[in-house]
Amino acid sequence: MADKITQVQLGDIDVYLKDFYRDKMPNAYKFHDFTYLKSVLKQVKKMIKAFELTSPEAEILLAANWFRYAGMAHQYEDYQIESAKLAAAYLKNLDWKSSHIDQVKKTILNSTGANKPTSTLEEITQDAGFAYLGKSNFFDNISFLKIELENIQEDKIGDKEWNNIIYDKLSSCHFHTAYANNKYQDKIAAHLTNQRKNLKKSKRDDIRKKTGKEFGRGIDTLYRATYRNHINLSSIADGKANMMISINTIILSAIITLLGTSITLTGKVAFDHFRYFLPILILLVSVLGSAVFAILSANPKVTSSDIEKKDLVKRTKSILFFGNFIHMEQKEFVENIAFLKKNEKLLYDNMAVDIYELGQVLSTKYKMIKISYNIFMVGLILCVASFLIILCYSHYTA
Repeated sequence: MADKITQVQLGDIDVYLKDFYRDKMPNAYKFHDFTYLKSVLKQVKKMIKAFELTSPEAEILLAANWFRYAGMAHQYEDYQIESAKLAAAYLKNLDWKSSHIDQVKKTILNSTGANKPTSTLEEITQDAGFAYLGKSNFFDNISFLKIELENIQEDKIGDKEWNNIIYDKLSSCHFHTAYANNKYQDKIAAHLTNQRKNLKKSKRDDIRKKTGKEFGRGIDTLYRATYRNHINLSSIADGKANMMISINTIILSAIITLLGTSITLTGKVAFDHFRYFLPILILLVSVLGSAVFAILSANPKVTSSDIEKKDLVKRTKSILFFGNFIHMEQKEFVENIAFLKKNEKLLYDNMAVDIYELGQVLSTKYKMIKISYNIFMVGLILCVASFLIILCYSHYTA
């Protein structure tokens, strides 16, 4: 009997609102569509029977829930104000009592969780609006809300942000009626457990995206290969420096030994052969210069500086470079390493800074070796050239 009276009192409200949603609601609303409205009303009707409401109460409750989202046709934020106005205008045409219309408006204005319900009708309205959180198809339906919000904001919502939004919705959900608690609370708890897993996964994915690990093991291989290349290049540089030191010291030793022996035996350098002293002098100076730069290249040089946690955050220094932590206390070093382990992106950035600093050291090494090789090469050329010139000149004058 109550259903028949209610249908008469509400008129063709379903036809009216179906047309209203088709003509007035923006296409961007993929969640709050007429299908969702019908599912809310289905829940309301179940609760009307469960609470055994009177016909006037049922009429007020149904009218409020028919129009609860209609205001979204005008504004997305605070849509309840417009919804109340639309409901009042429709019900006045049906000659509803002003007191009942006021109750409908009040129920609509308090239909969101932001307001504390002051009556059973408002409690039922709020619980019916949150019932979708406890449905089995919740995760399928909530994806339409994501599309809707992206359309409204005209911006994409990241997976991590969206999972946080879902988690907040589930964790903050509070039913006011025993009916809704008994029917949906267990399902919401199960959804919340699943969402915790989704949230952890999205955080891991976010870290992988920021650090580059979304490309698989490529980022680890990149850092590993770069460090290995730095070590190999450093070994090559030291090997070249040691070779130049050995060659130049042997030549220096031979020249000094020969000159020393000649002076010791004769007491002087013979004037007839003094002309060949220039090539020897050129060779002596060049091998000495080459040996000095080779020694500078191989000479261990540790650049040390004080480092603080703010330097790690700003990516200006790396605690992984031993020259930066040699003056640091062991406890402080361990704490800073632990800080890096908690922030994977910061850890990779510090590794990048460390690679850069190693590259600066390698650059200095190779510059010194290049100078050493160039001095040696030019010295040999000048030495041989001057020797040949002197030899030809001696032969010509003879």
